[in-house]
This record gives sequence, structure tokens and C-alpha cells, in this order.
Amino acid sequence: MAEDRVALTREGLAKLQEELDYLRNVRRPEGALTLEQARETNLSTEADPGYEFAREEQAGVEHRIVQLEHMIGSAEVIDEAAVHHSDRVRLGSTVVVKSNDSPDQTFQIVGPVEVDVKESKISDESPVGRALMGHRVGETVVVSTPHGERRLKIASLT
Repeated sequence: MAEDRVALTREGLAKLQEELDYLRNVRRPEGALTLEQARETNLSTEADPGYEFAREEQAGVEHRIVQLEHMIGSAEVIDEAAVHHSDRVRLGSTVVVKSNDSPDQTFQIVGPVEVDVKESKISDESPVGRALMGHRVGETVVVSTPHGERRLKIASLT
């Protein structure tokens, strides 16, 4: 994948598009209205902390819109069919690993933009993700952690 491309699952791309639509159609107009109200409330807008806060909020929304537009424009959607037919861990793979020091764990390997620990989505650039990439079911990988090396055996792959 080219460096300027952003690897995304179809689900990840849809979430980014939803966030962009929300920011453009809800947050941006709300911010503009808040700024207008703050201006009307106090003629010396530079002295009004509410006005400054509203400006900073609006700038944050605009910055995020630009980020999302760039990510969506640079998106390379992971080929799910290729993932399911691969015998090696790759972007988009769901991997079940076993280790001696913890119960079985399931991870989906995603690009850095989609990382969500609560949903067990880990980056291919994380220590665990990097160690798993390219390996097959039955292989054991070694991951360096702050607490020492951890051995993970790939139990299944989808």
C-alpha cells in the first residue's frame, strides 16, 4: 500500500463518511450560529471568553473536516474477499491467538485510523499487529512488551 494511502475496511470508511457528514451538516452550522450569537451578545468580541471558546471549537471542527476529507480521499479499501481467501495474516484479517499467560484473544488487524481497543481492532503498526502480519495458523510469534517477550500462537484466521 502506498504511503499516502489510508487503509480502511468498508465499515471504517463508512464511519469516517458519517462523521464528515455530521461535522459538515450539524456541527459546522451549530458553530456558526454560536459564533453569531456570541458576537451579538458582546460588541467587544475579543474580550468575551465565550466568543473565543466558540472560535476555537469551530476551528477544531474545521480542522477535523479537513483531516477526514484527506483520509477519505486517500482511502484504499481493504479487499475483504482477498482477506478471507488468504492463509496469512494481513490487513483486515481477524485472528484468534493463544498464549500461556492469558485467555484466547481475538483481534482484527486494521490500519492506524481504525484502531478501536474496545472492539479489539488493532493496528498493523502496533507491536502485536506487526508481529502477526504475514504469519499463518499454527505459527507462534514473539511480541516484545514492556513486561518482556510474549509468545502468541495463531489459532485461527478469517
